[in-house]
Amino acid sequence: MASKRQRSPPNVLSSTDSLPPSKKGKTSEVSSFPSTSTLSDGRPAPTPSSSALHSAPTFFTNAHAFQLDRLEYTHTAHHHYPPKQAVHDGWKLLIEKSAPNALYNSAARFDAPKCDEDTRIEVTNEIMGWIQDRDAPTQILCMTGAAGAGKSALQQTVSEHCARSRILAASFFFNAGDPTRDNVSGLVPTIAYQLGLENHSLRQFIGDAVEHDPLIFDKELKTQMEMLIVDPVRRVLANHPPNSEAFPYALLIDGLDECNEESRQRELLVALQDCLLRGRTPFRVFLASRPEMAIYEALDEGGHLHNAAYHIRLSDDYDATGDIRRSIQRRFHDLTLRRKLKKGWFSESDVEAIVEASSGQYVYAATVTRYISEPRGSPAERLRAVLTWTPGNAQQAFEEVDEDDRDFLLLLNCLLNTQVRKALSLQEAIDLLDLGTPEPIFCDLRSLFHISPTADLNIYHRSLWEFMGNPDRSGPVYVGQDRIQEHITKCCLARISESSLDDTINDGYSTADREDTVQYKSDLPGPYIVLMVQLDPLPKNFFGKSFVPFMENGGLEKIDKWLRAPDDEEQMDQTAYWQNNNPSITTRASFFESWIKRYCAWLLLQLQELAPELDIVVRKYDGLWNIWWRERFKNWYDNGCDACSVPSEDSVYYASEEETDNPLAREG
Repeated sequence: MASKRQRSPPNVLSSTDSLPPSKKGKTSEVSSFPSTSTLSDGRPAPTPSSSALHSAPTFFTNAHAFQLDRLEYTHTAHHHYPPKQAVHDGWKLLIEKSAPNALYNSAARFDAPKCDEDTRIEVTNEIMGWIQDRDAPTQILCMTGAAGAGKSALQQTVSEHCARSRILAASFFFNAGDPTRDNVSGLVPTIAYQLGLENHSLRQFIGDAVEHDPLIFDKELKTQMEMLIVDPVRRVLANHPPNSEAFPYALLIDGLDECNEESRQRELLVALQDCLLRGRTPFRVFLASRPEMAIYEALDEGGHLHNAAYHIRLSDDYDATGDIRRSIQRRFHDLTLRRKLKKGWFSESDVEAIVEASSGQYVYAATVTRYISEPRGSPAERLRAVLTWTPGNAQQAFEEVDEDDRDFLLLLNCLLNTQVRKALSLQEAIDLLDLGTPEPIFCDLRSLFHISPTADLNIYHRSLWEFMGNPDRSGPVYVGQDRIQEHITKCCLARISESSLDDTINDGYSTADREDTVQYKSDLPGPYIVLMVQLDPLPKNFFGKSFVPFMENGGLEKIDKWLRAPDDEEQMDQTAYWQNNNPSITTRASFFESWIKRYCAWLLLQLQELAPELDIVVRKYDGLWNIWWRERFKNWYDNGCDACSVPSEDSVYYASEEETDNPLAREG
């Protein structure tokens, strides 16, 4: 008998037919109900607990007199989180665009100059009084002054006062030597960051603005200020009017003159006036700068800030003589205690002499006291040098303070020489000049030069090259190029002469203890030999005084020992030996190229007149070096090294007596 398919009662729901197709197959969370709503004894089945159903929704509310058979319910849980705050991404982008080094308390500005506790009291009180006078008719104070007048020290002092009083809204210190704050690109985001840092609502509005327009930082300053400062501040103060009086309002900007591009300086001044002044914000802006063209024109009669700004002319309105005197006295007394100096190493007349020379500018007094306090020098001797300095005897004063009668200006120019900086590391140059450390030269020039942790010498001011190379501008501190070249060559000859033949043989290539590592020793005196032949040819009188004695005392023999130093045969067979970064090869290749191209010819020309008996010596080594180079470094020739493309003997050109002291070494 064929079986009949059992049909469900009309009021029974099928577990599969009852679900829409889109729900079939879901497996997120499954609850199986009993096949009937009553127990076997007829009693009603208990209602499943909320924990058993995982908080599933209730179906058929208040329904009765029906049953469900084989119901399978699929429940997909949806977790509801609060909406992601857009300010998070916007605030993060704002931070990335800011310049943390520009903050008054940034690590980059550690130990920033500020006013001593009993100095600049009058001007500090005037500035703080203006900032705290919320009813004053002006909203911007512009303080101008000459270089070294103490503007940044005042800005730092006022910033700290405002921070302690909890009225500091933001600060920004421009600096021409820091690429993160030598331009206006980081100004608005840095100010906005400080505003939102302590105010959650303001941070939210600023972040929303950035999220809305991530390219806001590429727009003009006025647009940035409106969107990131003016509008958020207005909204916060509108929503919380009772807190308006407690809102930080002191906004400080220092060193406008150190901002790149005069046009951007003008743009900033206009943006400040149009956006932050005229009662549009509660801010009171304190701005300091040298009286350069942009701010000078804005504050001058007819300028857009002439009537809008409270102007302090620091160099003209205040006499800093008394403050400078107190600062010098304190520094000298502190130095006496710290260095345990005998009383009387300075007198009040010495202090007065420095005060008078300062002419009201803090920078002179600060530079002098720093120079005298240098731990590697004698304070008394340095003080004497300072007191005897005049514009006409600057070089003499520097030479007197140097223990070994060294010419400070000559040594500085040698270290800055382009060929020296290209051929030698800073320490090699220091060793060449027999200085020991860079401190004797650079200890008082840190505002002009910076020695990085990797011992690289960086020059802050681009105009320094032009100044030092122009005798009309540099006057008594000018050193001629001939004198610089002569001294460098003299030092090269001295360092080569000081080296022993064993030193020249052992200098160069060596292997490390590890079999898989190739290591090279210092190539001294190699760098000095290379530098010597790369310098410009020198006058005959110097050649006769220095180079002829060098050759007579075996100088060329030491060069020969260095150039033809034996190499490890096993290592020469390795590919690594022939790499271009092998100093054993590249240093000698540089020497040989300069020698063969011009130096040998110039040397022979000088010897014809001054020491013809040495001509044969030069030709001897020239021939040995040509042959040796071709044979020893054949592998490098095979690798196509351009540096080793030595000309044939027929192509070498030796200048005649009638020709110049700068002959071509070979024909085209």
